[in-house]
Amino acid sequence: MARINQDLPVDNMLAYILIALAVLQMLGLLLLWRRLGKATALPHVHVPAAVAAPQEADSRTVHVDEAALIGVLKRLEIRLGDIEDQVRHSPGMPNEVGHATDRAYTLAQRLARQGATAQQIAETCGLSLSEAELLHRLHAGNPS
Repeated sequence: MARINQDLPVDNMLAYILIALAVLQMLGLLLLWRRLGKATALPHVHVPAAVAAPQEADSRTVHVDEAALIGVLKRLEIRLGDIEDQVRHSPGMPNEVGHATDRAYTLAQRLARQGATAQQIAETCGLSLSEAELLHRLHAGNPS
């Protein structure tokens, strides 16, 4: 009986993924800002016109307005804070499917201990017959 560990609800996992992506984006922008601050050549970097300053004669050098990068980083920081607040204030409800499955298995174990057949366990708890047979073998009292 293989079951997936569902410790975290899907909503919380999605929020953590979004937080991780926001942090990675902030780090990428910070590295880009540092690299551009050293005036290194970046031949394949696409910089939007709203961010890029007028370029000099060397077309391989990209100049980025510091204030624009700082603004982007501030917006990302605010968004990251909003996501963290949402995660902290989420009710942390268990995943409905996982919670229902846990109750079904608990009921099936109790029925097996009380002497129900595998067929009865499967019908009552909504489990497959093989799952019910396994639970019956594991939790039924010793046959006399």
